Amino acid sequence: MRHFIPLKALASIVSFILLLGLAQSIHAESIEAKEFSTDVQEMRYRALIDEIRCPVCQGQSIGGSNAGLAKDLRGQVRSMIIKNNSDDEIRQFMVDRYGDFVVFKPPINKNTYLLWIGPFAFLALGLFFFIRSLSNKNKNTRSQEVDTAKAKELLK
Repeated sequence: MRHFIPLKALASIVSFILLLGLAQSIHAESIEAKEFSTDVQEMRYRALIDEIRCPVCQGQSIGGSNAGLAKDLRGQVRSMIIKNNSDDEIRQFMVDRYGDFVVFKPPINKNTYLLWIGPFAFLALGLFFFIRSLSNKNKNTRSQEVDTAKAKELLK
């Protein structure tokens, strides 16, 4: 027995799929560099917007974010490049305004020691406890062998 889908139902399914496809289209705004007078300025702009973190999105750079603040920061970077500020001056401006968090590579200072030293300390502690657990396992294995030998002698 064959089952056929009525033509009306098929048309509604197709229209639903098309509507779903249109609803899923990406409406992201394009993030483009404005006109610069030289290619060097545009390259600096692209490099800087990729290394400055968006304070709103936190996991994205301002170059990859469509947040309003990211758009403003891209405009600020652009205007500072046009005013011939150096890359370090632009980074420092962002750090002064938003803190060390705004750069993906925070500087080493008294506020970020834990950030830089913490992973190595956790690695050292992990290795210490791993080696310690291995040595305890060997001691337990030896003591179990001795206990097994004593039990076999008692059972004889």
